[in-house]
Amino acid sequence: MLSQRSFSALTLALTVASLAVVSCSATGEDNGSKTNGSGSSTGTGAGPSGTSGTGVILDPGTGGTGVILDPGGTGGTGGGASSCAQVLPVTYRDFQAYGGPGGHDDFEAKARGVKNSDGSTFEGWNEIGCGLVEPTLGANSKPTAYTGAPMTMPGVVVGLGLGQLQRNVSNAQGGCWTAANPNPMGDCLVGECVPWTISPPATYSIKNATTFNQWYTTVAGVNMEIPGELQLAETTPGSGISVFDTNAFFPIDNQGFGNTPGQTHNYHFTTEIHVKFKYTAGQTFTFRGDDDLWIFINGKLALDVGGQHQALKGIIDFDAQAATLGITPGMTYSMDIFHAERQTSASNFRIETNIKCFEPVVVK
Repeated sequence: MLSQRSFSALTLALTVASLAVVSCSATGEDNGSKTNGSGSSTGTGAGPSGTSGTGVILDPGTGGTGVILDPGGTGGTGGGASSCAQVLPVTYRDFQAYGGPGGHDDFEAKARGVKNSDGSTFEGWNEIGCGLVEPTLGANSKPTAYTGAPMTMPGVVVGLGLGQLQRNVSNAQGGCWTAANPNPMGDCLVGECVPWTISPPATYSIKNATTFNQWYTTVAGVNMEIPGELQLAETTPGSGISVFDTNAFFPIDNQGFGNTPGQTHNYHFTTEIHVKFKYTAGQTFTFRGDDDLWIFINGKLALDVGGQHQALKGIIDFDAQAATLGITPGMTYSMDIFHAERQTSASNFRIETNIKCFEPVVVK
């Protein structure tokens, strides 16, 4: 739940055009803090296990883009999980914030001078971030930054690196920040991506293709790779619904480059997950969180929650999206998840699904 917090309309020193500023994530971050290495959590669900496990094996293998995977394959050995479990093997990559030694251009926008109109600390925005990546995975099973021209309505000017489209969040539950609703309750839904109707700030969310390629590739001197895993837990025995949920998603505290200077957590990192699952009718996969999140099914983008924003909720309905994703019940497909936490002051991460079995996948 987004904590009670108010923000004014977003501006940059030189520009702003009617853009609603929102919290990138909830405050009260320590309410869900966990113990790295043990998987324990005092939040609303089980926390990551920190450094335990071998994570995704970074070695040539199967798990190619847009192909049906062999249900009998063993995939990787990640995280000490069995070949079929509700454990997601993870590769985290730690980054340093812009402005400091070794800082990365895409992490911590406020360090680049982004401010609220009243001079308060920048947190994020809901509208920017749709279409930041291409709709299909690259040949290396990694996302590719969209570098083409944004789709705009007449008279609207949008710079590169803000996304091909504008996000229109759904506020049906009153969960989205607006000037009239500065303390939202409930969920803010991802809504839909539409051609730009506003001229956003003269800044970027992703600087260019080169900086984005570093998010999910281990590069000496740029990031540090840390293996881990996410353990899903059934909400109620026999319910068939499994969840991982925390409002303090800081799985690499005191690791990598260390905690963010001046903070009690390590905020700047990416999360990469490669698994396969057997598709059966009625399956769904829900994510709620911040910052960026992209999920690819069968190599195709199934959920786009990209950008720096308040915690947003999106749902993959496999039956409704089956034709678009090219999937058929009874077959096994790849699920590739890419997340980034790149803005203080907190981090939300929630997965809910009725998929009962995930198998690790070996990727290059």
